[in-house]
Amino acid sequence: MAPLHQSEASFEAVLFVSVAAFMTLVVMILLCVRRRGYEELQREQSSEEPQEQLNHLKREIKRLRKEKEDLQKNYDSLKREKERLVKEKEDLQKNYDTLKKEKENAKADFEEFRRKTSKTMCDRLAETSDVRQKQEGKILTPGSTADFEEFRRKTSKTMCDRLAETSDVRQKQEGKILTPGSTADTCVYAVDREWKTITDAHVNVTLDPSTANLSLTVSEDGSEVKFTGKRSAEWPSVLGGEGFTSGRHYWEVVVGEKENWVLGVSTHRDEKSIPEKPEEGYWLVRRAKKFSKSYTAVSQSGDQILKLEVCKVWGVYLDWKEGRLSFYNAETKVHIHTFEGSFPGQVYPIFSPGSKGSRSLIIH
Repeated sequence: MAPLHQSEASFEAVLFVSVAAFMTLVVMILLCVRRRGYEELQREQSSEEPQEQLNHLKREIKRLRKEKEDLQKNYDSLKREKERLVKEKEDLQKNYDTLKKEKENAKADFEEFRRKTSKTMCDRLAETSDVRQKQEGKILTPGSTADFEEFRRKTSKTMCDRLAETSDVRQKQEGKILTPGSTADTCVYAVDREWKTITDAHVNVTLDPSTANLSLTVSEDGSEVKFTGKRSAEWPSVLGGEGFTSGRHYWEVVVGEKENWVLGVSTHRDEKSIPEKPEEGYWLVRRAKKFSKSYTAVSQSGDQILKLEVCKVWGVYLDWKEGRLSFYNAETKVHIHTFEGSFPGQVYPIFSPGSKGSRSLIIH
């Protein structure tokens, strides 16, 4: 029996060893297969990565090329813009040079015209024997070149009076009739530079309906006023909406063919009519049919008849600080009259279309 048991035990040992060896072989085979699969996967991944990188680089290159094209387009556009601006600059420089030359020519022409005009005026004055005046012990004659400026300053009043009395002093310049103002202290033409200074102070005067007399009708935009009530002897008025306490201000009034009207400034905010004989606080120019359609400067210091031809568009220039209120013929730029003094406070533009006729005053 012992040998049988020994053979069984030996068989079991051999079987166990065989199974163990088989299992070890199977494990080794599996490990080899797995390693091979892993290596193949590694190789596949290694082969895919360069391709992906290559594709990425291609896309990046394409994007950069597109950006380069866009930048080139922007550069070309900026280059064209620069060339355009350079050309505009050259054109502006040419225009500036042309205008500068024209200005110099105009200045020379004006100086020549003034010289000839002055000579003509002096020749006319020289024809009369009573224009010589003795001032400061020296005889000033219009024919004296050296003393002309002094003569013109000291005899301006006489010159203006004589020019206002003669009808042949009108002169044509550039197809425009120039006529001097007829008051002794206003025989001055507003030359272009002075006129520009005046008109640069232009303001939009809008009429205030709340200050209008009941017999007046103000347009919706506040630029016109006309008499719509019953005829009366008073001067119904309306004020501009803005009062002035400083600065320079200019506005224009179209009176057209009207024979009754009043223009100027006033300190009286609440009064809605202008007295026939205004007291202080009024500085006016008035035209009245009952006074032979003449023009009159009216203020508290009295009335002054203004002898001038018909003026259809009046320019009103207020220099509050200097205490001056001037009136001009806005069509011919001729100075008509100036009030001088000082203003006690806020002044308002004032207008009256009169109490006869239905034509409007137009403010602009």
